[in-house]
Amino acid sequence: MYKVIFDSINSTQDEIIGFNNYKKILKNNNLYIQSFRQINGTGRGKKKWLSPIGNIYLTINQKLKASYALRNNFYICYIIHKFFKINFNINLDYKWPNDLFFKNKKIVGIVVKSTILGKKSYLKTGIGININNSPIVDSVSLFSIINEKSNILDLSNIIIDFIEHSLTKKISNKKLVRYLNKYMFRDFKLNHPIFGENIIEILSVNEDLSLKIKIDDATKNIFFGELV
Repeated sequence: MYKVIFDSINSTQDEIIGFNNYKKILKNNNLYIQSFRQINGTGRGKKKWLSPIGNIYLTINQKLKASYALRNNFYICYIIHKFFKINFNINLDYKWPNDLFFKNKKIVGIVVKSTILGKKSYLKTGIGININNSPIVDSVSLFSIINEKSNILDLSNIIIDFIEHSLTKKISNKKLVRYLNKYMFRDFKLNHPIFGENIIEILSVNEDLSLKIKIDDATKNIFFGELV
């Protein structure tokens, strides 16, 4: 495992290290890129992740089998959820596909960019965790939950070690899906290119990691779309 850390950067998901320079590292190791502050943090779609000093902004660079690409971001979300549960005794709510909430407010956002080359995938999994600050009104920080400030460098090292150790373990899709459904946050509307903006009933995550919803009295499975 390798880690590069910056005081400030545009975004940890940017090509801050030329692809050709670090792809050899990814052959046998994951590469973690962290910054204490982001000028232009990346959210889902065209959204930005506000990134003041005091929170964790991290991108995990991985080389995996292409067939593992879709599953990986769900697994990272599962790992972060487990970390909060084990280390802080906090049960976060899970929002499909890969965000975590506490009492209706976001605390963790995960966004993935991937490059598929044949049977291999190069994944860049961005993780934003509100530790000491809540950048927007509908967000929450760890500090506001436990009333204690955290040292970002120390905590991020602990989280990275936890992620790295967890990634070496195998977990079945059945177990992963069962866990995510246990903590599923269902109070959202759907924004979807096919089904439009509609009020839906969120039913469950399927074993293929699609989301089962009920819309207009019909059950549908969606693999993409936004819950808002």
